[in-house]
Amino acid sequence: MRQLDERILEHLQESGESNPMLMSEVPRFAEMEVSMGQIRERCEKLAEAGLAAATGSGWFDITTWGQQYLDGELDAENQPRPGNRWGSRA
Repeated sequence: MRQLDERILEHLQESGESNPMLMSEVPRFAEMEVSMGQIRERCEKLAEAGLAAATGSGWFDITTWGQQYLDGELDAENQPRPGNRWGSRA
């Protein structure tokens, strides 16, 4: 998990469904000096890990696992690694 990942999950928790273009205009992301492309890439990785969900046409929302991560009830190390759909940790 990167700091950007946590900020994305927090934003989705607070604001609901969003997309990278809208997120890039939010002050917390502008202050981090991250691009819309970086936000999109991390949203996709969060979705691959099950912490966010792609809801269609570039929109994302937080999942139950994402909520549990923010609440300290889930260790991201136990989630599937992005890019490895079968859950192997190799």
